[in-house]
Formats: sequence, structure tokens, C-alpha cells
Amino acid sequence: MRSRLALLFSLFSILACTIGVAPRAILTPPPTPLPSGTGVQLNAPTGTTSPTPRPTPTPRLISTPRPPSPTPTRPSGIEPLPTARFTPIGGSTMVVFHSGEQGQEDIFTLNVESDELINLTNATGSDITPRWSPNGDRIAFVSNRDGDRDIYLMDPDGSNVVNITNNGNEDDSPSWSPDGQFIIFSSDRDGANNRDLYRMRPNGTQVIRLTRDLGYDLYPAYSADGKQIVFTSNRTGDMELFLMNADGTQVQQLTTEPGQDLYPIFSLDGQAIIFASDRTGDFELYRLTLGDNTLLNLTSNLAQDASPRLSPDGQQILFDTNRDGNYEIYVLDLASLAVTRLTNNSFFDADPDWMP
Repeated sequence: MRSRLALLFSLFSILACTIGVAPRAILTPPPTPLPSGTGVQLNAPTGTTSPTPRPTPTPRLISTPRPPSPTPTRPSGIEPLPTARFTPIGGSTMVVFHSGEQGQEDIFTLNVESDELINLTNATGSDITPRWSPNGDRIAFVSNRDGDRDIYLMDPDGSNVVNITNNGNEDDSPSWSPDGQFIIFSSDRDGANNRDLYRMRPNGTQVIRLTRDLGYDLYPAYSADGKQIVFTSNRTGDMELFLMNADGTQVQQLTTEPGQDLYPIFSLDGQAIIFASDRTGDFELYRLTLGDNTLLNLTSNLAQDASPRLSPDGQQILFDTNRDGNYEIYVLDLASLAVTRLTNNSFFDADPDWMP
């Protein structure tokens, strides 16, 4: 266990490198806001952008935290993966994500077959981190529209918006249980200098605290059977992956490498964790097999790949990346490791999720 001084120094370093949920790449010139309504084509010409580095995640997020852009070196013998034509193979053709300028992000859905883009939110402030419920009837998201970050629910068409945390603290990183009965999230409600994980009903009731630690516990995600939760924490130094039972018991550390391990999710069979890490200099996607700790590098390029989300059939991964200048949404096919670009515009597109 590190000394209190070392822990404070680690937290200070994280805060010094990041913003709330993270400042975006600066766009030059400022882009025209995306129009509301249906039928907006996503394949408009890409605006001029300045791929300004983004910081790593922080405890107080104003929009989704993104990794920094260090000066990386490519591992010897690894070349960029080819770009393939995207074919949805899991039955899901609808994607939700947030897009916009820093501090003014809104939530959109994209039909990947018709290219129809629909603007779901249009409130003052940032609406970010959309997460579809397991049966597809609601979307959880994070917004600071009321002054602080709270978790909201809305219907898939953007109607019936409800604030389900509604307090003066910072609540974010929502994730649904597989049966849709619970939402887990990160909050500073029991201590402004740390973040713990909590569980609640989708109506905001029956809030239970799952972790109690001096560090920052972020990005929780359930296993497909609902029995375990994987999350990121800096409780032992830098951001590492941890695993625990769904009730918060039997916490165990999964990774120990230098660098930041972020945005973990389970594989469909629960035997592996997919996550983003900057352990080799820039953020890439990895697959860690539980049990034997086999690590597979899923992407390899000089950009920042983050926010992986598994398709309903477990064969594809949505993620965001700045490999083409500004952050866009891509799909990775796990069988071929080929990538396909889904969005192409001058805005910041991030934190995608599949419709079940």
C-alpha cells in the first residue's frame, strides 16, 4: 500500500492532467452545430480540425474523459490494421453516442444501414455517455443541465427525460445490469475527494454503496450473468482494473502495468475483459483473458482508441478514436480485427453504445 503522500501525489497528477469528463479536441474553425431532427446525413465533408491532445479521465467530469495524446512509438513489426466495409452481424443496426463541441454535447442515434442521424437531446450544457437498457426501451445518460452531473433516463426517441439521481453531487459512468433491474454508477456523494461505486433501481431508489476506498472508482460494468462487476480505480496508484462480486464483496486487482487501464467491459462469455490502455504509449484496445491473464492487443496505431462497447452477439466492438484527426465512432470486427469508420464530421463523437 502506498503512503498517503504517494496517494495524494497520484491523485494530484491525475487532476492536473484532466478535466471533468474531459476537454475535447479544439476544432478550428468552430463547427456549425449539428441540426436536430431526422434524416441528417453523417457523411458530410469533414471540417478542419486540430487534433489537440486530450487528458486522461478525472474525478470531476464535465464530459466523457478521454485519454491524452502522448508522443508514441509504434511497437516493432506492427502495422495499422486495414479498414473494412462495415456489416452489422449482430442484428443491431442502431448506435447511440454523444456529439458536439466541448461543453455542448448532445446525444444522437445513428442507423448504420440508412445513415439516418437523429438528435435526441438539445439542452444547455453537456449530455454524454448514453447507455441503452437491456431491452432497448430506455437510454441512461449523464447531463450537467441542472448545474451538476446527474444520471437521467429517456425514451429511445428522446422523450420522457427524467433525472434519477437529482442531488448536488457528481454522478456519472452509468451501466445497466443485464436484467435491467439496476444501474451502477460512480459518485462523490460520500466524499468530494474520492469516487465510489453505487447501485440503484432505474427510478433512482434503493441506492446502495458498493465500494469504500480513498481512490477514484470509475467505469463499472456488469458481467453478462450479472454476478460480477469490473471497474477502474487508482486505489493502488495509477488507473488499474479491478473485479468484484455484484454486491461489492471480494474485490481483486486484475492489472498492475504502468499506465492507465480504462473503460473495461466483459466479453459475452464472461471469460475476458476488453479495455483501453496507454501501457505502450498511446491508448489501444486490449482483451485480457481471466484465469491465465493472456493479453491480446486488438488495435495498434498512433492514435487514441477508447470506450469499447460489445455488440449484442459479442462479435464486434464499437469504440471512439482520433485516428483520422478528431474523435469519431468506429467498429472493430473481433474475428478479423478489421476496423470500419461509422461517423465522419467535424464534431467530437464519443462514448457509443449498441441498441440491444
